[in-house]
Order: sequence, then structure tokens, then C-alpha cells
Amino acid sequence: MQFKKGNGWKACYDEERDLYTAEHGSRGFYELYEITKEIYDRLIENEAEPPGLISGGRCLFEADDDYYTQSYYIVRDENYAELAPWADAKRRADANDERDRKRKEQQEAEKAKQEKLIKLLPFFKAVLDADTAPIVICQLGHEIVYMNPAACERYAKWGGADLIGKNLLDCHNEESRKKIDKVLDWFILSNENNIVHTFYNEKENKDVYMVALRAESGGLIGYYEKHEYRTPETMKLYDID
Repeated sequence: MQFKKGNGWKACYDEERDLYTAEHGSRGFYELYEITKEIYDRLIENEAEPPGLISGGRCLFEADDDYYTQSYYIVRDENYAELAPWADAKRRADANDERDRKRKEQQEAEKAKQEKLIKLLPFFKAVLDADTAPIVICQLGHEIVYMNPAACERYAKWGGADLIGKNLLDCHNEESRKKIDKVLDWFILSNENNIVHTFYNEKENKDVYMVALRAESGGLIGYYEKHEYRTPETMKLYDID
């Protein structure tokens, strides 16, 4: 095989098959052609390709992997790798196939993960619903998105379940609003900032906390009110008979 190459192109003459082929491209775009002897002869070693010269041949393969868009390749002749075994086309096709395989695996893994989470959601909600302590969950904008039955009962005189969808700050005085915003700002500062003791209720002998809710990535997605009672349990052990 005889070769010529220049700025952004390479050409080959296969003496055994009397076959001329050439590749060119830039910025991720790539094309492989079968060309004529006349085109091959006009290509000058170490110089730029005359505009449109190689593309005057018969296109065998094209690809684009400029990283700005999803990579792809188009096979114009199924025998492209046999016609030009020297060219970069096969490597590009294999690399693109590998990227697509990994992308598909990632998508399937993410889909399976989401499906698993969806199946778990009723169980998560059941845990919250069954808790005897009030639980109020809010988005970052302070919108109440969930209240468990204990919270609905505790805050019944302020609206109970009707508070869902309302702004938590509307349920507090100006001083409390400032404290809530201050804690939220602290949560945002670091993924390590996740819980604040906000109140001790002496009458009920319990501590109240504001707890950060974070996505798997660590990003803050909301917060909730957590109650922990200090009073020892009076229920007998396994009193189910």
C-alpha cells in the first residue's frame, strides 16, 4: 500500500486491488471515501486538501464525535472496513458502539433504580404515617408537602391536613420565621449541616429538631420537623394478647 497524508486527510493506493481510498475530517467530523486515481494524484503530500476534492469520491462511511452533540456514524457501504482496513473508520465505529453500550447500560441501571424507588415509596409513606410523633415535611420554598396523621391531628385547630400546600412561614411569627430561614441557610452552607435542636417542650418532655432532607447527590431538597420524646414508654413489652 502507498500512502499520502496532509493537513486533515490521508489517502491510500492499494496496488493489489488497484483501489484508491481516502479519509478526511476536522473537529470530530470524519468521512471515508473510495476515490479515483485522478483525485489521488491531485492530493499533495503535507499540504491541505483542495476544497471538496476527496468528497468527490464515493462515500463509504461518515461519523461525528465532536462532543457537542451525541456521537453517531453512518455506514454508506457495509464493506468499508474491508475496502480501507488502514483507515480510522472502524475504530471510530467501535468506539461509538462502546459509548452507546455504556450509555444504554447507564440508562437501564437508572431506570431500574427509579423503578425500585417507586416500589419503595408506599413503604416509606407507611413508615411516616405510622409514626406517633408529628412529621411535617417542607420544600425549600417552605411549602408544606406532607403531614403525617399525628401532625394533622396535632395542628388541627390551625387547619390540619388543609395546611398541606400552604407556606410553613405563614404559621409562625416574625421571630420564628427568621430562625427557620437562618437554619435553612446553614443547611445550604454544607452537606454536613443536617440537624438543629430548635426547641424543648417541657410540658410534653420532648425535643424538637429541624432536619435537612437531601438528594443522593447531597443537594438540599427540603427539611422536616422531628419530635423526640424523653418520657419513658409505659406500654408493656409485646402487649398483644
